[in-house]
Amino acid sequence: MKLKKIKLLARFLLLLPLCAALLGAGCEKDKMSKSILNGKWILLGFGNDSTGEFTSEPDSEPKSSYVVFDNGELVAHSVSNRTFDMEYVLKEGNKIIITNQGIVTLVGSDTEWGQHFLYVIGNIFEFELSESMLKLYYQDQKFMKLKKETK
Repeated sequence: MKLKKIKLLARFLLLLPLCAALLGAGCEKDKMSKSILNGKWILLGFGNDSTGEFTSEPDSEPKSSYVVFDNGELVAHSVSNRTFDMEYVLKEGNKIIITNQGIVTLVGSDTEWGQHFLYVIGNIFEFELSESMLKLYYQDQKFMKLKKETK
């Protein structure tokens, strides 16, 4: 009887590292490389997938709203150089979670366009990446479209 218990314990101890590796692999599957978004992304406009509408940044704007992604940190820069520092985590299925609503640095007043940009950047929950274009979804079917700066 005692020999059976020892054999059973030995089998358990042999299987323990395998079980731990499998459980760890399942957890890692949910994480994505944060570097896939790294870089400076310039805002092109706001769209709605359900209606097909897309509003480009007005000609009257100085075309300076952008987001910089850097390995889990992002900084949003509005038209008037307001900045919004945040942290993010990427999940499987192109999900993005803002883990820290960060600090807003105010420099002067902002345009309506810049205010809208800063408001929605804190609400993003999903992204779609294709070559040098990025869609950041902030509501069901509503997104910001950005183009990667290639300097």
